[in-house]
Amino acid sequence: MFIFRLKRIDGLRACLPSTSTRRHHHRGGWFPSARYFLHSTHGNGRFRTPMATSLRTLNSYSSSSSSNENGSSKIDSADSYLSQLRAKGLTAEEAESISNALFNPANDGTKRSIINESIDVYISMKKRRTETGGESITNPGFYVRSIVRRQLLETGENNNPSSADPKSENQQVETVMQKLNGTPLPSCLQNNDIGPNELNEKCLIALSRCPNSMADNAIKAYARQKLRRKTNGTDGISNPSSYVMAVLRNIIAESPEFNPSSPMDSPENNGLENTSASVIEEESGGLTENTESPPMKRSATSNFFDSETTTPKPQMNQPQNQQTQSTHVTEGRKDNKTDLKLERATMGSVDECLSCLEKLEQPIIQLSGVGPKTESSFHKLGIYTLRDLLWHFPRSFIDRSKLQKSIHDVSDGDVGTFRLKVHADKARHNSVTCTDEAGNNVDVTFFYGRSRQGMAMVSAAMKNLCKEDIYSMIVSGKVKHSDRKVIGLFNPDIVVPSDQVDSLGIEAVYSLSSGLTQKKLIASVEESLVAAGELLSLLPESISDDALEKLRWPKLADALIIAHKPTSMAESGLDSPARQRIAFEELSMQQAQLALSRWKIKYFGISTDLQSKEVFTSWRDSPLVSAAVSSLPFELTPSQMQCLDDMWDDTVVNKSRMLRLLQGDVGSGKTVLAYLLGLGCIEARQGGGKVVSLLCPTQLLAAQHVRTIKEFASRLQGKSTKSQIQSIHVELLTGNVVGKSRDELLARLESISDSDAVFLIGTHALTTPDIVSRLMQLPSVTSRDNKGLALAVVDEEQRFGVRQRQALTSCSAHSLFMSATPIPRSISLKRSGLMDFTLLESESRKVETTIVSSGDLDKVLTVLGSKIDAGSKCFWVLPRIVRSAADGGNNDSNVMDRYKTLKQILGEERVCHIHGRMSEQEREEQLANFADPSSKAAVLVGTTVIEVGIDIPDSNILIVEDADRFGLSQLHQLRGRIGRAGSRQDLKCQCLLLSSTIDVDQDDSNSLTRLQILQKCNRGAEIADADMLLRGPGDMLGYHQSGMKSGFTVDPAIHWGLLEAATKFGRSFLQEPSKKDAVDGMSEDESRRSPPTNDTLENLLAEGKMTSFYDQTSASTSQGLALRIMMALFGEWKNDESNPLEAINTLQKLDASKGELAQHDQSIHAKIVAFCDGSNTFQIANTSSLETSIGLEEQVLPIKPHVAVLNYQEPKEDRLNLLGDDVMFIVLDVETTGLDDKSCHIIQLAAKVLGSDDEDDLFSEYILPPIDRIPKIIEELTGITDSFLREGGYDTALGKERETARDFRQVYNDFEEFCNKRAKGRQLVFVAHNAKFDIKMINGELRRWRLSEHAESAPVLGEIFSSSLDTLQLFRGRKWTSPPRPSSFSLSNLHSHVFNESATNSHNAVGDIKALERLLLSETFNGWQKAANGIHRPFIKVNE
Repeated sequence: MFIFRLKRIDGLRACLPSTSTRRHHHRGGWFPSARYFLHSTHGNGRFRTPMATSLRTLNSYSSSSSSNENGSSKIDSADSYLSQLRAKGLTAEEAESISNALFNPANDGTKRSIINESIDVYISMKKRRTETGGESITNPGFYVRSIVRRQLLETGENNNPSSADPKSENQQVETVMQKLNGTPLPSCLQNNDIGPNELNEKCLIALSRCPNSMADNAIKAYARQKLRRKTNGTDGISNPSSYVMAVLRNIIAESPEFNPSSPMDSPENNGLENTSASVIEEESGGLTENTESPPMKRSATSNFFDSETTTPKPQMNQPQNQQTQSTHVTEGRKDNKTDLKLERATMGSVDECLSCLEKLEQPIIQLSGVGPKTESSFHKLGIYTLRDLLWHFPRSFIDRSKLQKSIHDVSDGDVGTFRLKVHADKARHNSVTCTDEAGNNVDVTFFYGRSRQGMAMVSAAMKNLCKEDIYSMIVSGKVKHSDRKVIGLFNPDIVVPSDQVDSLGIEAVYSLSSGLTQKKLIASVEESLVAAGELLSLLPESISDDALEKLRWPKLADALIIAHKPTSMAESGLDSPARQRIAFEELSMQQAQLALSRWKIKYFGISTDLQSKEVFTSWRDSPLVSAAVSSLPFELTPSQMQCLDDMWDDTVVNKSRMLRLLQGDVGSGKTVLAYLLGLGCIEARQGGGKVVSLLCPTQLLAAQHVRTIKEFASRLQGKSTKSQIQSIHVELLTGNVVGKSRDELLARLESISDSDAVFLIGTHALTTPDIVSRLMQLPSVTSRDNKGLALAVVDEEQRFGVRQRQALTSCSAHSLFMSATPIPRSISLKRSGLMDFTLLESESRKVETTIVSSGDLDKVLTVLGSKIDAGSKCFWVLPRIVRSAADGGNNDSNVMDRYKTLKQILGEERVCHIHGRMSEQEREEQLANFADPSSKAAVLVGTTVIEVGIDIPDSNILIVEDADRFGLSQLHQLRGRIGRAGSRQDLKCQCLLLSSTIDVDQDDSNSLTRLQILQKCNRGAEIADADMLLRGPGDMLGYHQSGMKSGFTVDPAIHWGLLEAATKFGRSFLQEPSKKDAVDGMSEDESRRSPPTNDTLENLLAEGKMTSFYDQTSASTSQGLALRIMMALFGEWKNDESNPLEAINTLQKLDASKGELAQHDQSIHAKIVAFCDGSNTFQIANTSSLETSIGLEEQVLPIKPHVAVLNYQEPKEDRLNLLGDDVMFIVLDVETTGLDDKSCHIIQLAAKVLGSDDEDDLFSEYILPPIDRIPKIIEELTGITDSFLREGGYDTALGKERETARDFRQVYNDFEEFCNKRAKGRQLVFVAHNAKFDIKMINGELRRWRLSEHAESAPVLGEIFSSSLDTLQLFRGRKWTSPPRPSSFSLSNLHSHVFNESATNSHNAVGDIKALERLLLSETFNGWQKAANGIHRPFIKVNE
């Protein structure tokens, strides 16, 4: 009450929260804006509450009331001055703005009179604009200061040095310089080309009294700025002395121990008068001198930033056009933003911000009332810290304040609020009949169980409802309809008297897990909001008040409160102003990180020296490339030449790295451009300067590229060129090139002659760590510093994971990605400007695409027969090789079954088949037979192995069975196999997509939509864009190639329109890459398909009324510190791919490259990095307890009981590092006859080298158990029958015939040999889902072995494996955000949950290890090795 009485005193309303910062809620009371959480004092850094501020201002107001009306009396404090301004009728914001701009206790009576007159002019102008409907004055301080400046110039009170006698001033300077002879200062001025009269007397005196290093740094800063302005053709520095003094004051501020009043480096005073900090202050700032404004007063929005300047302010004696030019950036901001560019961050401000961040990162268990059980419930929701709570927004809201007249207006199960007349005489023991305002009877019932506590709760609720003196109650709860005429309210949430209706409001409803209640979650969210408010109160608002007002957005701190606790339903939606404000801030941070990523990729670490003696500005001038073009068997199209021009500028001409996407349709000629660009990079000695790599997804495509480039190279080598490159070699590296062959290939690359060029073509083997490390060290021709590949080309980039692409491009000077249908992530990178883009236009033959029901297969076969008779050739593609157990074994949509069917219908000689399990020789034979014009083969049945690398011109029909199981990119690539150059023009090109989704009424999976897109579109670019819209843009900062990367607060469907403005806003500190570059690379169709924009935002940015706050990056500036803190606030510290630490480090490198890095910046940066690095931990439940228990558990219950009594090695403290190169993961699974290791047996053992695409790296053997028969339930579960084990048969998991199963000892020996051959000195890790079970069952078999007559040869698992990893524990401990935490962690459920499809051959050991491998290699579980380091369990080693 006292606060609200104070509000009535004139002049105090500014000190209390305004109406806009108070949020009313259904619980009553008010929640202040986050800006009011913390207010620092001017010197001691203590906190002040709004009450304290009010009382202090009251005293100031009283003390200032004795001032003269004209304000001519001296003003001792800023608070007194504020009170006087408020007494003139100015608002709090106006008074604060004018005080910041003009308050200076040193002003004399004349200047104070001029200021008061100028304020009166402002008040009159404001009144006139209000009456005429004109625009309001957005920056009162700037407006009044401009009037004061003009008045001072007219009256001569400005003490402009230019008005003084220049001759007299020069004499004073000469006198000072004579006294400075013998000191380092004159030579320092001369070395930096600064004239003797360029600086005035006071500036020279101040420089002489500072340490040599300080004076030298200040003079050099001025010299650099002068040279930069001269180079750029901009206006020079009008007042050099003020500039130098401003820089000097910044340097002194970083050295608080320096006292300029005492001589430092000068051995004697040299007759110069004593100079103190006041000289520097007087010369470089203050209205009494020549600067535009006085030193800033610290305001509530910048409590923890010093007000020293980082760049000089414009001078009063500048021409008017220069003044306007210098201040236009800040003119659009209100008072609290006018001088933000001049603020500096102190170490105290950094500590305060990091302390608040640390509070937000504290574990959820630190909250009051949260114990281990509640913590576990929070973890199920993905909430581990207070910051996670901040982003856990309500899923819905209930408007309790809206009263319903009739209960019939509310549907069954919905919540309604009613004013009910209670009939106490109709009360029963747990219910009472009431009447709503429409006269309907309403039964209010309470039931909380039959326990004593439940009965007591019912009694209390009934007593509260049926009060003797109150007959009208407000009841809110869920309405329950029934067959009876009376509708009821069961266990209503709120029951209050009617006079308390105003206490009801909007109630948030959060997603819960078992063990959590809404009350507990809301209380926890309140604590996180308080912590966030403390942090945001330390940081300036990034958007000006004027812009926020036009956008109708709240400030960020208020937006967080409103998002969780809105005052109306209009504030509760995802499109509400509060949620838009938060999403815009996060999008800006994402864009800032993207801009930094691009800068680091393209410019960081680039050598300033050209790598070759001569740089050809065009490929036409290059002897090697021009000769290669002329030797081609065809002419380049205009589009190809234009694309080559763009890529040539980006690689050979510009001093930057290339990261470019070449998008061209199937058969458009991308490969020849990669070949020509590779020659150019080798000739220009980019990177290592001798090797170009070309990564292909399949061996078929790799072999095709080898043939193509060899043909190009042979034609070129037949010509004489003036190039130093004399010969071109083509090497092939696939998974089949192993051992000695691989070593010899790498040795050839490392020892290649300087006059040779090599094209290294390969599959996934190129991305393995050992190959990448060797490629990275390829020696350079001209420099020791430049190593690696000259160019890395990734063909069909949509077929590779993000890490696979990055592994290869990390060891290359330039990177080129090629595809007809790029992945959504690449499209996003292209549109965002992070990746440069080149579109290769081409003319292709149109293919008629038709969607056909799978039920019409017979009709398709009939038509196909007639087409073949007419000379057509057909590709028939299916999703699987053999029948799948997941389909019940009844689906014949597989290669083997369809091959048999077509042979029966069309004839055996007319049908061929191909799939990935064939040997390379078998595949080549089938392809040759189909491609041979003299052959009768007309149909090739196969899997997607024919997607790329197949060029058979005569083929003109494509049939895709179960087409809904394929992606858009795959289908378009498959369609590219027909209608190629050289095909018969008399035959129509047709594509038939067979799918059962056409018969379904509702398609929830977008399968039919994908097929319809393919039917309408023939161009790859259109299909890729449609694919991105369907699947989402992916994670540009991380490794997700598709899906919606929404961060914490962004809903892509709702906030997509903010992206354009957020890109400009978040990247303001870095001109590269500009949005124009990204747009210029788009076609007209793509520009039309660009995302929608927020018109108000775009207009504000275009008109300069909303200038980006993040336009300075130095850590010691308010913008630079705020940028780092906000990236940390919105960053995902627990995920390596989007951890903001990388961006923060890059920000520091950017500052260093611009020469703007001071010691103070480095100190602040080090603190922030140390904090973020300490917070970068993978969340694993109970990791510490697991680590400490490993040693004890291994000793007490060893995995191999029989060696417990032997002398074994103690577990070492430096456990096996799973991130090292000396580790190999073996994924393993067993199928058994039961769960007991004593009575049950293993019937299948399967293992696979994780990540290998070599078929030889898969081990699968069946074991014949020593029992009469396999249990029926095991046969049904695994598909492994007793007859199969005893007699052999067709193995559906591997697609081949198997012989009789063998004894466990034979299988285990083969398994041990399999592992040892692949180890090659590396330590093997046993990886399994529920590894404890697999280890237990294998040890059970080994135990029987030891008890048999062959005991001497019995092995132990520890002889093969160094450690074991249980992925069940790994996945359970993961922090699940996207996708959400699964309901079950069984392998099959995990696979379905992550990939939205069932695992193939589930419950067969081969199917299970492949499913587990796919999970571990997926983007979802990126970084699992780091988490596994804390939970893997070492095997005990036996001493020999």
